[in-house]
Amino acid sequence: MKEVMQDFFRITDKLSRPRIFGIIIPPPDTKFYFDVSLLKVERILNAQVHGVTNSTREVILTLPDKPMEIVVYYDAQARAVDTTLLKHLHTIDPRMSIFRSHFRNAKHALGEVGACACDLVWRRALKDMEAEVGSDEPVYEEDDELQAGSEAAIRKAKSNIRDAIKNCVFTMPNLDPTSRGFNVTPKFAKLMQILKACQPQGEAFRGIIFVQKRSIAHVLVDLLRNLDDRVGFLRPQALVGHGPSADPSIQADILDGFKNGSYNLLVATKYAEDLEISPATVVIRFDLFESQISYAHCRARARGQECHLIHMAERGSDVHRRILSQIARIDSRMERWVQEVATNPESAIPPYPLRETVDPYRSDSDDEDEDPAKFVQDPTTSGRVYVQDATTVVYRFVSQLSAGAEKKNDKLDGPLFEYEELQDGSSTKLTYICTILLPSGSPVRRVSGPPCSSMAQARRTACYQTCFELYRRGALDYRLFPRPPLPTSRPQRAAYISVQMVEEMSDKEEEEAQLPTKMKQGQNKTSGTRPYPRKRPDFWTNTLPIMRGHLYPTIVVPVVDSSVVEGGGVYSPILLLTRLPLPPISPMKIFFSGTPGKVHFKRAEEFEIDKDRLEDIYKYTIRVIRCITNRPYICALDNMTYFLAPLPRDYEAEISDDGPDDGQRWDFPNVVDHIPWDKIQLAAEKFAVVLNSQDLETLIEDTDDAMIQDRWAEFTRRYFCVRMRPDLTPLSKPEDSPRERDYDNLVEYCRARRKGFGGLQNYKQPVIEVERTPMLINHLSPTSKPINETKHHPAKYLIPELCAKCTIPASIFRTASLLPSIVNKLEDMLLIKELNAKYFDHSITESHLHAAVSAPAADVEFDYERLELLGDAYLKYLSSVYLFVTFPTSREGALHISRQRIISNRSLLRNANRCGLPQYIQSKPFTPKNWFPLNFFVYRPPKEKPNDQQMEITDQALEEGELPAEESTRFTRAGGSTRPTNPMAAQRPRSSIRKRSTIRKPRSSGSGTRSGILNAVADVAEAIIGAAYVTGGREVALKVTKALNVPVPHIDRWSDFGRKALAPPPEVTAKLRTGTIQAVETIIGHQFNHKHLLAQALTHASIHGNEMTSYERLEFIGDAILDFLVIRHIFDRDNALSPGELTLMKGAMVSNAALAAVCVWSGLHEHLLFESSALEESIQAYADALEEKQRAAHELAAKEKRLPGQYWVEIEPPKALSDVIESIFGAVYVSDNFSPVGAETFFDKVLAPFFDQHITLHTLSHHPTKILFEFFQSQGCQEFELVKESVDSDNEFGHTSESKVVIHDIILASATDISASAAARRASDMALDALAGDPHFMSRNCDCRVLTLARKAAKKALKSVVTRWGKH
Repeated sequence: MKEVMQDFFRITDKLSRPRIFGIIIPPPDTKFYFDVSLLKVERILNAQVHGVTNSTREVILTLPDKPMEIVVYYDAQARAVDTTLLKHLHTIDPRMSIFRSHFRNAKHALGEVGACACDLVWRRALKDMEAEVGSDEPVYEEDDELQAGSEAAIRKAKSNIRDAIKNCVFTMPNLDPTSRGFNVTPKFAKLMQILKACQPQGEAFRGIIFVQKRSIAHVLVDLLRNLDDRVGFLRPQALVGHGPSADPSIQADILDGFKNGSYNLLVATKYAEDLEISPATVVIRFDLFESQISYAHCRARARGQECHLIHMAERGSDVHRRILSQIARIDSRMERWVQEVATNPESAIPPYPLRETVDPYRSDSDDEDEDPAKFVQDPTTSGRVYVQDATTVVYRFVSQLSAGAEKKNDKLDGPLFEYEELQDGSSTKLTYICTILLPSGSPVRRVSGPPCSSMAQARRTACYQTCFELYRRGALDYRLFPRPPLPTSRPQRAAYISVQMVEEMSDKEEEEAQLPTKMKQGQNKTSGTRPYPRKRPDFWTNTLPIMRGHLYPTIVVPVVDSSVVEGGGVYSPILLLTRLPLPPISPMKIFFSGTPGKVHFKRAEEFEIDKDRLEDIYKYTIRVIRCITNRPYICALDNMTYFLAPLPRDYEAEISDDGPDDGQRWDFPNVVDHIPWDKIQLAAEKFAVVLNSQDLETLIEDTDDAMIQDRWAEFTRRYFCVRMRPDLTPLSKPEDSPRERDYDNLVEYCRARRKGFGGLQNYKQPVIEVERTPMLINHLSPTSKPINETKHHPAKYLIPELCAKCTIPASIFRTASLLPSIVNKLEDMLLIKELNAKYFDHSITESHLHAAVSAPAADVEFDYERLELLGDAYLKYLSSVYLFVTFPTSREGALHISRQRIISNRSLLRNANRCGLPQYIQSKPFTPKNWFPLNFFVYRPPKEKPNDQQMEITDQALEEGELPAEESTRFTRAGGSTRPTNPMAAQRPRSSIRKRSTIRKPRSSGSGTRSGILNAVADVAEAIIGAAYVTGGREVALKVTKALNVPVPHIDRWSDFGRKALAPPPEVTAKLRTGTIQAVETIIGHQFNHKHLLAQALTHASIHGNEMTSYERLEFIGDAILDFLVIRHIFDRDNALSPGELTLMKGAMVSNAALAAVCVWSGLHEHLLFESSALEESIQAYADALEEKQRAAHELAAKEKRLPGQYWVEIEPPKALSDVIESIFGAVYVSDNFSPVGAETFFDKVLAPFFDQHITLHTLSHHPTKILFEFFQSQGCQEFELVKESVDSDNEFGHTSESKVVIHDIILASATDISASAAARRASDMALDALAGDPHFMSRNCDCRVLTLARKAAKKALKSVVTRWGKH
């Protein structure tokens, strides 16, 4: 009708238009209403309904054209009890491994719908089970004994399961909650009430129920069909993205049936949200989920104002409350976009930020299709984009573009989708092509999909094609992919499933099952420890099968100060070529003897590569790896995870220190034209070429940026060319070369030390001044130093005639020698991105997360210790508040015990193991000598060939003997003969190589097992929580805490505590003295919302009455709040302090003595309520003594021009004074409805100024020497001392004392004074100043902790050896 009016009626002039008379006949049992739908009909027909006033039309026009939204609450399900059938099936298959998906679906149906639905899942599954049974299925007797786990045992178990299902009597749903046979959940019962309320709509009723699982969709349809006597007007049909309904033709029939009334209720999954479903009168969101896009699609399924959009929420669920509040607080920009999506198929560009969870919510999550042609997989996180996910990903992608446009004050308008209708001449059906119109700033502007039978399917396929194009260009951010599925072994803990505290299992079997198996004695150096294998990044596994004739280059640019690097020289940029693009990588720090440098990563434009060039790059990569490791590594082309290619020394890449090259501009430079393919081909064929020594000028040119060797062997010592020395000849004796000091000249040295030396052709040729190429070292450690690899003097001068020029230039070799450290750090970064995606929804800043999983033993630039202190304090804070609210009648002692069960290292370790966290922890220092690329292995030629022994030649032999001038690697041919071979010839499949040679697998360089990190796992969990807090505050930290399986159920946000808390009523608290409330509020700078809580905080237990009115419980929560505020304060104030110093500072601030001093200093002690004369006398005596100490300390500090120290440390305070400070913190916090504002105000006004004046690194103890030595001890240092000497002086005393702080033979500070004690104090003060100004001093100069750990490991290993020998 709409097309007729637009194409014919409206284009005709008004006088020629035919008059239209329409009659509306409502059903006899309904009343006529003029609503928005009839108003739309008036507009389409250019007519008016008789009898309706214009005022009525104006009222309708003022209403928003969206459905009426209703929230329907249902009660939480009580503890679900397994049905008889489920229990019986569990006895047949205790591990639930045979029909795992059916067990999972049955359990889910039991909790969502009820016991009747649980059994119904099995009845539906029976058809699939019987389809798997072959005609030769054996018949088993009851007494058959089969080996557990065998194929016959599995077949028998399947047969028993089928028989049990066949013999089961299925019960009908009982909706009477008062009946003993009530077998549905409150959620399903409420759904039935909603559907019954729709019965008066009659034939006009159209309903859609959106559920999360397709198994639930099928079960609901079956149950509703069985309840024909109650809801007989319903004609339900399932619409899911799996099985028959996923077929386009069947799907079209279902949608047509819903349109014409064959079905009036669709039970659908998210798969159907954006399909072209006829508008419904009722849309029910049976499962709530956090997605603004899904919310927009659900609104699109409604008819408008006359429709109802119903959100079903569990009563008391904090998760559901949060989701609903986000919908209610949607801003005007997002509301306009949602309305555009709901009403216009062309949609619009969403505003930023677009709230969309990365948690995968797909209808086919039970058994996703593994066909790679049906999804796009991110190599970094393993997240997948299926066709049904693509629309959401495109929305999120353009939302990010709109964020960038907002920063530039640009506005992105216009449609996002464009459709084209096509009609085949042989058919009357239309097909549609959708084109995605991406806004400016996108690397792709228009992408069209294939023709489809519907607009929705065309939109989906076009979005999927867009995702693929962005992905192929490396422009699809890894954070846009849905979160990959977690390991199936991880127990998922619901956030609101229980009304009681989740009890941690503690029996030994369960705990041992989560931990790695103990190693046998002698299997490792540390006997009896549990090794955790560290995983390899998924990136390499996911990219390995990919080879589309394209390579994705990343430019690796070292920025190194050559003046501080041994040997100096230029570091050339190189290309790291991967099969799929690397994610954005931040610049990384590398160290040269403690001096930092940087390595930048710059994405470059992808390029096509043919087979020949790929072969050259493959061989070049092997050449570089063999060159830097000096070992005969090989790898098959199909197994090589990345390739290397050189760039010219003068190539300049645009780099920035601002952060990773995230590709937002997508202006990747083209580098393929800068690659020296001739040099790649030369290096691929030969390891060395003849040095051109024709004349001096030619020799100078040929040795520029050259690396040479004095042996014609691939694996030998190499040298950098420093310069030509025309002033020296082979007959000269260099005075500055110790190697030839016992010989007359260079020729005599060669004659004595080189085997087969027969003299030179030219004795007047100039010599080359060289420098030995350094061995591989750990450039990730700030304490690493160059390795002194030999006691022999290296060569300083070489004779050109005896040398060969390596095909790898010196500048490329320098950068390549950094590769082991770079690749190791790169893999760490990839693991961090993977961890952040899989567990924390990218909610933690990657730099903080990287520090959180790096143990101090890893010896890298950062570790988790500072973050662990913050996370530990936060965890104590969170668990204390949680227990305070959850158990309102428990005493302080019981709360303390319960808190320990949550935050103990044992509990954190067990929960972290359940998450699979240990495999991401970096606990061992990087060992470059053991490094090798993934899938590389050492090729060993047959030992029976004498000429092949050169790979086993020692350094001494390489120095004194000469090898044949040919390629050193040989292998035996099938006929038994041998031939010299290029090392690249070993690239044939590994199985064929094994027939001719022995393969030695090198030791792993970080991907193998690691021991001794059990204690570190709990610390890492706390550090991750600390990293989350630094990133996004306490809400993000709470989210991460729950992701780490820490048991804090019922709580989704911090505001949930305020709704659940129960405070003592005012009538059971003590009465305060007049003016106390105003005085205390003046002191702390904050007003109490509930004054009686202050009375409780000031009431000592000596006052008799209601035992719960004293400050004990408030002290419990206040202690945790104060701990956290103190740690946060010094964490932010002293960001250069080490973890040991932070711990000392925190201990000094939260000690009873310090808090008691604050209490008296602030005057809060005057308002404490108690009934004890002894306590009164104790407080008064303490206050008097403290005042005297304070006066003396301030006078001395003013005289010595320093801050006053801890004048209170020598006075024993009454504990009640420190308790009242903590209890007031708790009272303020509870009074503010568990908001931290008041507690932070109290801390900032009272405690922070006191701490800043009296507790700093200089005033941390009675004497700075004590704190200095405590700090050294906390760092594990054992080589420090305070040296005191008496020196002559011209003063009146005739002498002066000098004190020096010496650590590892380095004088850190020195001072002189008249007395030795004053000199020691001044020297210690200066040393503390020096350490505060140079926070990395200890890491650069002290390796005591590493040596101590090594000695302990050696001692333990020796003990185990002695024990074994003793047994023998």
